[in-house]
Amino acid sequence: MALLYALLILSLLVTLLLGFDADARRELKEAGAFRDGFKAVTLARAGVQAARAALRQDALLDAQTGRPYDALTDLWAMPITGRPIGDGVVSASIEDERGKLNLNDLAVPAGNTRSSTILRFKRLFLLVQVDPLLVDAIADWVDPDDIAEPAGAESSYYESLKPPYRASNSALQTLDELHLVKGVTDAALLRLARYITVYPTIPDGLINLNTAHFAVIQVLDPRITSAMASEVILGRPYRSLQDVDRVASLESIAKELRLTGGYAVRSDHFSIRISATVNEVTKNSLAVVRRSGTTGETRLIHFRVE
Repeated sequence: MALLYALLILSLLVTLLLGFDADARRELKEAGAFRDGFKAVTLARAGVQAARAALRQDALLDAQTGRPYDALTDLWAMPITGRPIGDGVVSASIEDERGKLNLNDLAVPAGNTRSSTILRFKRLFLLVQVDPLLVDAIADWVDPDDIAEPAGAESSYYESLKPPYRASNSALQTLDELHLVKGVTDAALLRLARYITVYPTIPDGLINLNTAHFAVIQVLDPRITSAMASEVILGRPYRSLQDVDRVASLESIAKELRLTGGYAVRSDHFSIRISATVNEVTKNSLAVVRRSGTTGETRLIHFRVE
């Protein structure tokens, strides 16, 4: 009996010790993940600051060398992939938001400009195989009135949903806000992401032809063909607005767009994407900055870490 009691006590002690060991290992792993996550977040934040410094340096260099334009040949446009820093690995890229169509341009008052802007977006949506009727709903979301476009929706529609909410009737602050707009799906956003932006939130319609994607250039005017858009890309970089006239097939259209402020060769809004990995933990950050055209200083207008 004494031996049986001893064996029973021993088995209980072993069970307790194994339980303590499992708990200790789990807590140690969680502590390690927390440590690595903290390091990764720190690296991501540091990467954003380094990218801001690169943008400032680029602006100062442009001022010194008399390069009054921003193009994909600039230092800031060169991505960094898998660079070891400290205990982690960092990848970084800077993207020109002026190379995309700004959804907040849809907020312009009713008139010829609004109609042409809506048609421009519908041409883009068709080109990337997204339902162009979504443009009406987005236009209603950002414009200040409660008059619905033919395929759009105002607050009366959104208030009928569960849960109900009202149309923003103001500028989009992030692309994620589009999930609230009638008909917009994740699939549609995935197709559109590289061509659209919401920066700046005050619309001005300017597109940097030095950084714009082929599809964005093609939809700027219904007369621009794919061949013309290719010529524009081959002729980059453009040092001035008038340099775009070098594209002979586009000259008359370029002059018209220039008169209406349709394009630019400089940029002031940039998105910064940083991916930092420490051991098995990866943190991704997105920052959007506005750069001063005179001093090159950047102001952070959006930041998130995932």
